[in-house]
Amino acid sequence: MLISLIAAMSLNRAIGLDNKLPWPHLPADWANLRQVTAGKKMIMGRKSYESPDRIWSEAGNVVVTRQLGYQTDAGFLVADSLEKALQLVGDVDEVFILGGEEIFRASLPVADRIHLTIVKGVFAGDAFFPEFSEKDFAEVSREEHAADANNSLDYAFVVYERI
Repeated sequence: MLISLIAAMSLNRAIGLDNKLPWPHLPADWANLRQVTAGKKMIMGRKSYESPDRIWSEAGNVVVTRQLGYQTDAGFLVADSLEKALQLVGDVDEVFILGGEEIFRASLPVADRIHLTIVKGVFAGDAFFPEFSEKDFAEVSREEHAADANNSLDYAFVVYERI
């Protein structure tokens, strides 16, 4: 199974503030996320599940939390660790880890690919995408985009693969 992380982060690595995205809505980022993850199962932490910006997959979703008896909406399973979440997704060719910070940290050592939208700005945050080494991951693609009528900030779609 290919384990892929997908996130949007600012230049200072912020991915969230008060359980929301710290920058204005970027429709192109959401469209890219939906395209990249189409038909794939997703794993997310409890805070990401509870976010008003929550994303989910019709293929299946797992929420990772240490809270006993945690209740979710239909279409979501619950696991108490990343390892158990990976078991719950079953035999799939690829699974996407959606965050937040704690799940990204736990999954980075086993990740095969990282899809990042780099939002070209510095934003206050209380959740950050973890640092990773270019000794472990190589940039394999980059698409730069300028702000436009629908997206108020410059951004780039960048993909890294484990070396």
